[in-house]
Amino acid sequence: MSSAGKLGPVLMLFALILLSSASAEEEDYEESLDIVFGKKESTPLTTRTPETTTTTTTTTKQPLTQVKRCGMFKENVCVKRTECAETASNVRKIIINLRESSSTCHYLEACCRPEDRHKDIINREPTTDNSQCGVSNVDGIYMTVRGGSLQTSFGEYPWVVALFNDKHNFVCTATLIAYDVVLTTGTCVDGEGQLTVKAGDWDLMTEKEFVGHVSLRVKTPILHEKFNWDSAQNNIALLILESSFPTLRHITPICLHDGDTEIFYEKCFITGWKSRSIGQWRDIVVKVDMAIDSGSCSVNSISTEICAIENSTEPIYARGAPLVCPTDTSIHHLIGAWSTRTNGKTHFTDVRQYCRWIRNKVKPFGIFI
Repeated sequence: MSSAGKLGPVLMLFALILLSSASAEEEDYEESLDIVFGKKESTPLTTRTPETTTTTTTTTKQPLTQVKRCGMFKENVCVKRTECAETASNVRKIIINLRESSSTCHYLEACCRPEDRHKDIINREPTTDNSQCGVSNVDGIYMTVRGGSLQTSFGEYPWVVALFNDKHNFVCTATLIAYDVVLTTGTCVDGEGQLTVKAGDWDLMTEKEFVGHVSLRVKTPILHEKFNWDSAQNNIALLILESSFPTLRHITPICLHDGDTEIFYEKCFITGWKSRSIGQWRDIVVKVDMAIDSGSCSVNSISTEICAIENSTEPIYARGAPLVCPTDTSIHHLIGAWSTRTNGKTHFTDVRQYCRWIRNKVKPFGIFI
């Protein structure tokens, strides 16, 4: 065979390879045009990984924050009232009417024009004198509540704190007696495991308060050595915190009462959260006036309990809540902690009788009350 005849099949094979390559490039080019002009979706990169590759469940994309539109033409947005200049600036206190309802914004939000939206208009302010215990903030700080039956204003009673378990469930109300010590009842602590204390909280159902709360973990729980579940005797416990709460206007300890200071027992009250508030869309700190029973609520001759009756027709169940009485100068003292309820009366652990026990227990931690 001649050399020309030998080259014939080689040239034909080479031509076929060129045509195949051109066809593939043309298909890739047409596919790219379809993608550019929206005729075809691009293939995700994840589909090009080998089937043996293990995919993760995490994603780098963060979920978009849902923006609630409001106003007649939905031209405004719902923001925290402190983030809207129109409602927050040049206002000493904002009035919150609990009877007003909005189909769009939360009751702690404002329907704000986008150009009026700002951040951090109100900052947390430190207390001017953190050495004084038992000082309330009359009508609250930053805002005053109207239209509620028992609800308090924000930060009105700054010694009230909330206990949460390791599952982030609300357990009990408790009382701040020092910036690093919380007092509650043994029935609130025993068997609960790791606890977290939230101070400065107000509505447990939202994070939209004007000033945020502060959370600290419990380092050492201390139950009374003679605490008895069945009889509720010595129903008292202390919680030593991992660190101290900051000295803020809405976080201030209550005073203990040794008996030397004269207080008005006819003006005693409790403050705390309702333990049975399932299904509610807000759970605000409530205040209930209490009438102390002058008789003993114990069958024993020596009682470590105080009995009182609520001056309210609305049923309240606030385990661990502090029973507080004021002096003539409006300095509040802790005399009891909500223990049990029987026969229409609320039984409080008489904290007055445990002041020495309290001080002896916190002294090894370098704490002096």
